Amino acid sequence: MSDYLGSKVATFEQALKTFKVALLENPSDLERDGAIQRFEYCFDLAWKSLKRHLEKSGLINLNSPRSVFAAAYAEGVINDEIIWSTIILKRNASVHTYNQQLAETLFAELPLYYNAMYNLLQKLKEDA
Repeated sequence: MSDYLGSKVATFEQALKTFKVALLENPSDLERDGAIQRFEYCFDLAWKSLKRHLEKSGLINLNSPRSVFAAAYAEGVINDEIIWSTIILKRNASVHTYNQQLAETLFAELPLYYNAMYNLLQKLKEDA
């Protein structure tokens, strides 16, 4: 694993640890909003780490999360394109709008998204 990819993956791993800690039962509004923010930055680290991994394999000019995850699915790095498409949509909605109902719904779904990110991290480390 190149040093740059290794540092991206290590940062992603640390961020995922903070994300997992935020997945509380019955959170306060502040705790819920903090968990959502952790989801957002973990997503950013996930796609950027994956982009570096794909570049190592010779896939370049992948400049958006959607193109990165589509290429990762085609290459067999991820096996569930639907969950990642959903994660992209949820992340975009949470960053660009604030809505109480959206926040509550998203928080309830965070464990699924954490699991997808954790599985990606394991794959990146395995392929290193």
